Amino acid sequence: MTTHYNIKMRKMTAPLIDKYRKLASFDWRTFKNTIEGEEHVILKQKIVDKMKAEPVFQRDFRVLSLEESREISHKRWKKICEWNLFKDPYSDVDQFHALVEVLEGYDQGNAARLFLHANVFGAAVKSQGTERHAEIIKKIDNNEVVGAFCLTEISHGSNTAEVQTTVTYDNGELIFNSPNIGAIKCWAGNLSHSATHVVVFAQLHVAGKNEGFHGFVVQVRDPITFQTLPGITIGDMGSKPGAWQGVENGWLKFDNHRAPLIALLNKGCDITKDGKYVTSFKSASEKQSVSLGTLSVGRLGIIGKGVTASMMASTIALRYSVARRQFGPIKGVENEIPVFEYPLQQFRLFPYLTASICMRIFQKKFFEHFTGYMMRVIQGEKSDELAKFSREIHALSSGAKPVATWLGNESLAEARKACGGHGFLHLSRLNTLRDDNDPSMTFEGENFMILQQTSNILLAKSKSSAKILTPMRTMEFFNHQPIKFQGWTNDTISDVLQAYRFLLHHLIQKTNSDAEILKKSGKNAFEVRNETQVHRALNLSIIYSENTIIEWTKEFLENEVEDRNVKEVLRKVLTLYSLFVLERHLATLYISEYTTGGQFGDQLREKLRSSIFSLKNEAIALVDSIAPDDFILHSVLGASDGRVYERIFAEFQKNTKQPEWICDLAQFLHKNSQSSKL
Repeated sequence: MTTHYNIKMRKMTAPLIDKYRKLASFDWRTFKNTIEGEEHVILKQKIVDKMKAEPVFQRDFRVLSLEESREISHKRWKKICEWNLFKDPYSDVDQFHALVEVLEGYDQGNAARLFLHANVFGAAVKSQGTERHAEIIKKIDNNEVVGAFCLTEISHGSNTAEVQTTVTYDNGELIFNSPNIGAIKCWAGNLSHSATHVVVFAQLHVAGKNEGFHGFVVQVRDPITFQTLPGITIGDMGSKPGAWQGVENGWLKFDNHRAPLIALLNKGCDITKDGKYVTSFKSASEKQSVSLGTLSVGRLGIIGKGVTASMMASTIALRYSVARRQFGPIKGVENEIPVFEYPLQQFRLFPYLTASICMRIFQKKFFEHFTGYMMRVIQGEKSDELAKFSREIHALSSGAKPVATWLGNESLAEARKACGGHGFLHLSRLNTLRDDNDPSMTFEGENFMILQQTSNILLAKSKSSAKILTPMRTMEFFNHQPIKFQGWTNDTISDVLQAYRFLLHHLIQKTNSDAEILKKSGKNAFEVRNETQVHRALNLSIIYSENTIIEWTKEFLENEVEDRNVKEVLRKVLTLYSLFVLERHLATLYISEYTTGGQFGDQLREKLRSSIFSLKNEAIALVDSIAPDDFILHSVLGASDGRVYERIFAEFQKNTKQPEWICDLAQFLHKNSQSSKL
């Protein structure tokens, strides 16, 4: 039974959003082109236009079943492949990054399908393989195969070096085994149904000796029948929230599966015809260092998820804040003001808007560094400088990934609350986005765990008496003496960076001194590392990452921004972001005796409030500069035209059909009414 409503609605007042746009001191298009690059913006729009033209990319707010999610993900991936936009992520860098960025905003499940095959599975083969893997690399680039990346096991995630899957060399072949339940591979995207090949990391045994952690590329299914090969069992991990319902996270068990020797990814190591293991790496740590750098690609991608999350949250919440009117200085609905005008709403939302911009600038530069690094690895370079590059990439990605994903999820949670009741509906997309982004805090390393890897590298560097030079220059703070607070200047960003440098030195000194005390008490190295995390090493990793984000954004502002108006508003953006993240360390600043008395804290917070106020007239234009096309945003509350309530009611009107169980309710009520008359 369907009920039709014919409601005459009074015409809504014209949206205020255009009035707020006109308050800006800069052109949002110029700002967007400056931050992203004009060619990148054009590439993204071409991809969006392609998607709009294809029925398979049309969607509504209906929640899909697991089967529906997997099917539509496959169809969309197939259409993207047919477009033939790129061959190799490292030769078609701009096109690939534009495509992934669009898909991340559209549906992370679709982005994962593409990224896991081309840039995770593919990167592993290209960076760790040799010329004998040329055929499989060609098939990867031509989408003749589907790849998955099998590192994590049921009982091993963060401690990758101790994975239990074994590969034993036997008379020219490799025998793969999962010796126990804990060794079964899991969380491998694309694996459940689609993968024909996988990259597997396992312990390599040759002539009775464990040669340690190695990578292998293995065919797991017949590409015609899609039946698994002998000695291989594959299944699905089950239902998951959000866009990840469409991602085939699978598990894989080996039982004496035999593969040819070519499966070994043999850059820097191999097995000779007479069965001897040989390697050109000087040490196990050198080999691990190269592996760590190449495996960072996943974490770099997840930093982008934090950027996208804060961007989507800011766009939806701030545009809705302009449309939503509540209360006013004079009674009467006509006197209600937009919640955007409330300082508390600005305090809740503006910092995440600035974070999305600063983290995006940081991520773009990090990807440029990483792409250059990967090209050198793929070309077979081996040098001490490249090994240093690898460790620095590992340190920064392990720190920035938690910082970005925590901030992204935090921004979505705050945006959802700031949008009131309507923010809870699927049509806002905020709750769905929270589900989509939640696993980013555990994918490619649980956040708290991988932060320890950052601090381990920094603490090791602190033992050096020589000047510390690193390829990305993120550790130059080691070469400067920290200075205590001497008063605020006219350059707030530099003031913040001075405070960050002091914090870095303080936390290194504090962690090292506490470690020495623990060592003298009889604690072993493992215990010492664990017992110096809280308030010390953990904070060191976070502060190192935030410091780099601020420094790189400042360098971009000073060296790459030409438009005077854009430069001025970006300075306001960076100032607010810098004060926002520094305030979180206010207690440590006082504990470290960077300053004394309450004046510094009061002034910091006053500057924070002032920075928020300075962005009020710029905020909606800044949103326009970061917001994706409405088709990608897919939020009734965040649409660019500001006509929120008409859109909300249009969605309401789609839901007027009575469910089948209403007949049962009617019979139940009728039965009760008859009984009451007896």
